[in-house]
Amino acid sequence: MRKAFALLVTFVSLFLFIPLAFSAYDSAAVKAAMEKMPQHMTDIQTKLAARDYYGAAEDFMEIARLIKKLDVIVPVKGEKAIWDQDHRNFINAAFKGIGACGAQNDVAIKEAIQELIKYRTEGHKLFK
Repeated sequence: MRKAFALLVTFVSLFLFIPLAFSAYDSAAVKAAMEKMPQHMTDIQTKLAARDYYGAAEDFMEIARLIKKLDVIVPVKGEKAIWDQDHRNFINAAFKGIGACGAQNDVAIKEAIQELIKYRTEGHKLFK
């Protein structure tokens, strides 16, 4: 009887907790964000050339939103603390871009874009 009960408890525990461990990484959410990112970066460049600072700021904000949605994810590879810091850096770079759009500062916008590229590259090296 004890053996059957222990086996039942083990089975129920595995049934409940193993899916939780694997659901922590949402590869579809990460992939969706990474697929949308290049288009926003291209759109920022296009809008900058057209001097559409408001539109460029919207794309910077959308990039920040995409990255913020990934905060809850635990990476399969790499440390969660580094993942979180990379995301904070990424979001801050997007905010710098928004501020640069508000100031209509083309040089600062381009610097924010380069900073986003830097953090994207670092993130891919660490977590992809």
